[in-house]
Order: sequence, then structure tokens, then C-alpha cells
Amino acid sequence: MNITALLPFFQLVLTFGNICVLAYALFKFLNRPHDTLEDRVNAHEVEIADIKKSLLQGNDRFREQDDTNEVLLHSVLALIEFEIQFCLVEHKEMSSGLTKAKEDLNNYLSKR
Repeated sequence: MNITALLPFFQLVLTFGNICVLAYALFKFLNRPHDTLEDRVNAHEVEIADIKKSLLQGNDRFREQDDTNEVLLHSVLALIEFEIQFCLVEHKEMSSGLTKAKEDLNNYLSKR
């Protein structure tokens, strides 16, 4: 068997291999925009999920603050009523500011 007889066969195999490598490179090159777009979409989906989670936690914090504000408002109302009752029992005149504060707080609470 002569090597010169095998030479065209090896050239054919190498040419076919080069064509396969070039076809693979072309395929990867053409799919690059799709792959980068898919990576960006995946990154945005993760970011959106993080933002939604953060918003839910923020909404929970606002709910807690609303509950705290409600308790504080009722406590202030109770203190104002106690002070008014104290003035009535001790036969002292209530200040106009105390009466106005009670009216304003009652109006505010009735609007909520």
C-alpha cells in the first residue's frame, strides 16, 4: 500500500473536518445574539423577582407602621380624654388647645 494512494483520502477527511469546524463556528456566531438576549432576559427575570420580593417586604413594613400609628393615635386620644376628665374632676378649666386637640384627633380618626 502506497502512501500516495492514501493522500487523497486524508485530504478528503481533513477537508470534511475543516468544513465541520467552520460550520460549527458559523452556527455559534449566528446564535450569539440569541444567546446574549436569552442571558439578558434571564438576568432581568431574576432582577424582577428580587424587586417584587423587596416590594412585598416594604408593603409589610408599611402595614406594621400603620398598625403602630393606629395604636399611638388611640393612646394619645386616651391621654387627652384622661386629661379632660382630670380637669372636670378637679373643677379646673380645660385649655382651648386641649379641647381643639381632642376635636382634631376625633375628626382625623373618623375620616380613617
